[in-house]
Amino acid sequence: MTREDVIINIMHTYGKYGYSRKDVEEMVASGEAHGFSYQTIYTGLRMSLGDFTGEEEHFTVSEMAEALGESEENIVKQIEEMKKDIEESGGDAQDYVKEIDPEEVQRFIVMPGGLTS
Repeated sequence: MTREDVIINIMHTYGKYGYSRKDVEEMVASGEAHGFSYQTIYTGLRMSLGDFTGEEEHFTVSEMAEALGESEENIVKQIEEMKKDIEESGGDAQDYVKEIDPEEVQRFIVMPGGLTS
């Protein structure tokens, strides 16, 4: 992921909330100043902007692990504990965690220049 990829992807989702390219560039620059990778910056922006705007975002265990500086095993452990706490308090963990069966995941390969719209 490049700096431009982060900016384009964030603008695509969050530009409708009034964020300008300059705003997003400043957010990315802040992440760069902290030494974060572009993937970490992207995931962090999605987390914070999604929370602030109410836009629903979905994250993989590996994205969460990288963004939070934790191992994937620790993230899975925390998710399992969170699910247990939610269910014990009468909530539905499915409102917070969506488990995807790897057999149901579809993968696509798009050659460079393959998408024109």
